[in-house]
Amino acid sequence: MSSPSQNQRDIAVRSAVLPRDTLLLAGLRGEERLGRPFEFRLDLLSVDAGIEPARMLGSEIRVTLATASGKREFNGIVSRFGIAGAALAQARPDSLTRYRAVMRPRLWLLSRSSHCRFFFDMSVLDVVRQLLDDHRVAYRVACTASYPKLAHCAQFRETDLDFMSRLLEREGIYYFFEHANGAETVVLADAPQAHEAIGRDAAIPFHPLLGPRVPPRESIYRWTTDAEVAPGASEFNSFDFLDVKGSENQGLLARATAEDGARAGTLEDYALRYDTQGDGRRHAQALLDTHRGRAIRARGRATARGIRPGAWFRLKDHPRAEQNAEYLIVAARYRLGGNDYTAERGAGEREPVFDCGFSAIARQQAWRPPRVTPVPRPGLQTAMVVAPDGETLATDGYGCVKVQFHWEQFNPPKASRRMQRCWVRVAQAWAGKGWGAIFVPRAGQEVVVDFLDGDPDHPMIVGSVYNSRNPPPYIQAGHPEIAAIRTDALGDGARDRNELRFNDKSLQVLLYTGGRFDTYVKKSGYAWIGEDDHRTVAGRQLLHAAEQHVRVDGGQKVKVDGSASLKAGIDILHQAGVNYVVDGEVVHVKAGASVVIEAGAMVTLKAGGSFITVDATGVQISGPIVGLNSGGAAGSGPGGTPESPDTPGAADDGSSVRAK
Repeated sequence: MSSPSQNQRDIAVRSAVLPRDTLLLAGLRGEERLGRPFEFRLDLLSVDAGIEPARMLGSEIRVTLATASGKREFNGIVSRFGIAGAALAQARPDSLTRYRAVMRPRLWLLSRSSHCRFFFDMSVLDVVRQLLDDHRVAYRVACTASYPKLAHCAQFRETDLDFMSRLLEREGIYYFFEHANGAETVVLADAPQAHEAIGRDAAIPFHPLLGPRVPPRESIYRWTTDAEVAPGASEFNSFDFLDVKGSENQGLLARATAEDGARAGTLEDYALRYDTQGDGRRHAQALLDTHRGRAIRARGRATARGIRPGAWFRLKDHPRAEQNAEYLIVAARYRLGGNDYTAERGAGEREPVFDCGFSAIARQQAWRPPRVTPVPRPGLQTAMVVAPDGETLATDGYGCVKVQFHWEQFNPPKASRRMQRCWVRVAQAWAGKGWGAIFVPRAGQEVVVDFLDGDPDHPMIVGSVYNSRNPPPYIQAGHPEIAAIRTDALGDGARDRNELRFNDKSLQVLLYTGGRFDTYVKKSGYAWIGEDDHRTVAGRQLLHAAEQHVRVDGGQKVKVDGSASLKAGIDILHQAGVNYVVDGEVVHVKAGASVVIEAGAMVTLKAGGSFITVDATGVQISGPIVGLNSGGAAGSGPGGTPESPDTPGAADDGSSVRAK
């Protein structure tokens, strides 16, 4: 007795891992729509009762359907396979075993992989191409718009398919499938021009079904249309921190308006996904098209075997003339059957059945995928700041830095690609026009990252934390009472720091710098010290003042181990309340005009055993010899000129480093 064959049958199945006709197709049911992977459920028969599901899973499978112009293919892979039971009693020698399988496109395999990663400086189409290439999915791009490169496009805890779907939905790109030569091809599209007719003759006649008759072949036998009110406009706005003035002047406000039909309302959305008004208009139009594509829709049932999503047809012979137009098929639900392998041999086969329900829109109406794929909303994360090799600080003109997320350890970047990532803005305690607080994170620091509007494509650093590699100062040394702002020196040389430290236990404030310290006060400066003021200057101390006043309520002690020089441009006045003592090896008093020594009681000149005393009683001169006009010579002193002090260096008023 010969084995069952699919020759001369209108519907047939072929597995890539089994001999021809090992599997027989009893029926197919499934759904296909724009922008979604199809799913076909196959009812299979086989004389082989021992087919292992593991052998079938992931294998290629093809269903063919005879059409007037040849054969139509349904290609995919087996995503599920199981034994459904015997079709005939097992005692019969020609009994068949029933199997059930689910056929999906290779694209569906993207739902079996999930990642945490990002794509740098790539457009949405570039990202989708990489995803499809990684999974060896055949595709072609039929998009007409140009899409900008994105500095940061993150995939976070989502499957590759969900990631791809939400990117396409956001941009208004969709896909459909072409089946030929035993394989399916994903076609990426964004405009009506991407679609072809269902065949050479795109016309399908309308033959309404009257009574219980079998619908005529290659016709549409049910047809309904409906319309609903849709939004009349959509508006998008965004903010670009690189062009604040333009953003505030509505430079990124974009609008799209419907031109026909019953429209009401405006869709407003705020999005950070574009930075030019042209891209904003594209997003606004895509959102409006999403609603317009659902506003007027036709639904039908047909036996026309060429009906498939992504193709268009022309309806003819409808009694209402305006219905005889061109339509794009956006969804279809198929039912194939009629092969009767379980009947007695020689009984022949029943008429094969192809029946489908479908949805369609006007051919020239742009179709966009609905935004149904959820966007991941990551919470706070931490990441490590990175910089080029050998550098500890890398930033742009806005204090942004680059970070490496911990989830990148699944697939660590190569050293050559470590810096290929976006600049991340850093939230500061205060930010103004050239003023505020500024602390730029450095390589190796662990920072806390949040995401604007919860969007993983827009990270922002909101803080930093310590860890085992970067422990906090003072805490591990047993001083939790200390609060500090402590920096780390950059560049070559010994490690040092600048520091402002607060000890709330001893109430000490420490201001420390490992280098130069400048104070610049444009007006008055005041200091009050309740106890002692101690200063030690290891080098020179230079002071320049327009006028100096010093008052000491107690005593003053000044010791100069070297020379002391005092110079006044006009007068020098010294006054002592009791004694005034000048002590030196040689005391030299010199006047250019006169020297007056005046005392209220007595003046004495004394040298060795001789002296001259002038007091109220007279003048006493005493010495071994007292000579008047008897020769001799006047003594002389060493003389000297007071040195002028060095001019102190100028304090930095902040202009050495430009703030803006």
